[in-house]
Amino acid sequence: MSGWAERAAATLLPLSRATTLVAALREWFYTGRFFDLEATDGTCELCGQQDLRYHFEIENPGTTSSLLVGSECIKRFEITGIDEQGQRLDADATGKLVDRHRRGLVEDARKQRVMTALLKLGQKAPDFDAWNFIDFVDDKGAFTPNQVAMIFWRLGSAGIVFRPTDWKVRLRRDSDIGQLRTMKPAAFKRVMAALTAPQRQRIAEIEARFAEYGQKWR
Repeated sequence: MSGWAERAAATLLPLSRATTLVAALREWFYTGRFFDLEATDGTCELCGQQDLRYHFEIENPGTTSSLLVGSECIKRFEITGIDEQGQRLDADATGKLVDRHRRGLVEDARKQRVMTALLKLGQKAPDFDAWNFIDFVDDKGAFTPNQVAMIFWRLGSAGIVFRPTDWKVRLRRDSDIGQLRTMKPAAFKRVMAALTAPQRQRIAEIEARFAEYGQKWR
């Protein structure tokens, strides 16, 4: 047995009816319950991996035991689960379900960081209507380039730490691209820090098309 399998066996067998790891794993299933610890200080109760932020619950109905584990352990040990309708899933479908749940946790954490930064700015700058921007992004899903440039400038001026990549920038409309085109260099640089790789590629392609005709996009 490998090291991680030995650690898993030491944990799982006392909580299972079976006497081998392979057989014991068949007794357990992913319950569909998952948790954000809000800090990377969690430990997988199955293999002992540390520095986890997200926990996923597995359960043994025969022994009524449960463990909080990392998403990779569920996939590595091919633990099966149940979907939202209570149907039993195979290992592959369970892995996809766990990945979907993990993406949801990551997205919720991103939104929470954005809202926290906006609320902190509202506390430090009474003229900044944080809830107006929170309502806007809840409705639209992303900020305009001008909004991001302004918010980043104000967050920096207020000394509020934030992650530029947490902020989704809308670039679907011609007006959004137009905002980027007419921005001052410092504001443009702030917004570029928030763009996804495909968005940055799109801007590079626009600049290249202009360059073909000896023109500058900005």
